[in-house]
Amino acid sequence: MRWVTYLSPSGGTERSGVIDDGCVFGHPGGVGLAELLDADPAGLAAAHTEALDAPLEIIVEFETRLCVPVRPDRPVPVAADGGRLHLAPELVHGTDDGAPLPPGASGLTASVGAAELHGASGRLLGRTAACLWRTPDGAPVRLSIGPAVVTPDEQGTGPLRVTAEADGAVLAAADLPADGSWAEPGERLSAAVPATTRPLEPGEELFVDAGPLGEFEIRVGAEA
Repeated sequence: MRWVTYLSPSGGTERSGVIDDGCVFGHPGGVGLAELLDADPAGLAAAHTEALDAPLEIIVEFETRLCVPVRPDRPVPVAADGGRLHLAPELVHGTDDGAPLPPGASGLTASVGAAELHGASGRLLGRTAACLWRTPDGAPVRLSIGPAVVTPDEQGTGPLRVTAEADGAVLAAADLPADGSWAEPGERLSAAVPATTRPLEPGEELFVDAGPLGEFEIRVGAEA
């Protein structure tokens, strides 16, 4: 299953939805994605069926404004450059939220990998692509996650490879083991971004391909 949080064009509010056949099917219940995913497997399967059989709305995926899938309520640990950062919740954004330059920054680097979401019981709920944006001197700007949370059954059992390209050239490639050993134990949301690009100039477009977790493109310096 591939779940998203999106901005409903009919109500202007954030809603949970399912990606299927190139479209987003809005879940009719008005339940947040974190709560839906943390249901037991039978409950999640029922919610998935409900979204496909009786959607609130159906939107073509590329026309959908995707939001951050899950909003954290505490700092998010991110493994990068052999160390670990703890990003404030307000620095976690969706892949449609852009990558704005902070004042005085000439560009941004991008470190790519994945994020893992766990339920209250510690059960793995899903994974999503992740991209940590930093100034050339290493100051974190934001963590982009998305576009979707992919459940374990959908991802498969193989290792995960995440690549970052600009102008057709691969700038960084991250390989993460399938066992999730890169995630922070005991955390609801954590990420590992082991591969970093060169500094990217304003206007450059970064294409991130996370295989079964999906892909996205962000223009450096762009606002939401």
